[in-house]
Amino acid sequence: MKGAGFFKRVFSLIYDTLAVVGIMLSLSLLLVVVNGGSTDGNSFTSLIQFLIITLSGPCFYTYFWLSNNGQTLGMQAWKIKLICEEKELSVKLCLFRCLISVISLLILGIGYFLILFHRENKSLSDLLTSTQIIDIKKT
Repeated sequence: MKGAGFFKRVFSLIYDTLAVVGIMLSLSLLLVVVNGGSTDGNSFTSLIQFLIITLSGPCFYTYFWLSNNGQTLGMQAWKIKLICEEKELSVKLCLFRCLISVISLLILGIGYFLILFHRENKSLSDLLTSTQIIDIKKT
């Protein structure tokens, strides 16, 4: 089965990034309000802020992939979805896919540019997790 194209996936990622940034900003604002208007000088508050920044994305993706039939908000808008080729999606698999995606992005996006050259439009995270993002209009 051929996967969704590069541009649909990138635009979906941009859409989801906006949602994740909104969640991060909302949680950070809540933290500032609960802390009395400041996050300076408190190591516990700094730890909570660090957790908000690092876990918002993986939690967002994992939640939507597992509870929304393999689709995040951006994936719904672009009519694509995540499927697992060998077994059911799990929390562990989704978090591992998120980790691989971040690493792919940090190394100049090479894992994403692989989509342009792979015959089934698979990214590095697709290959390493035996998953695939497909176009649901074509299935």
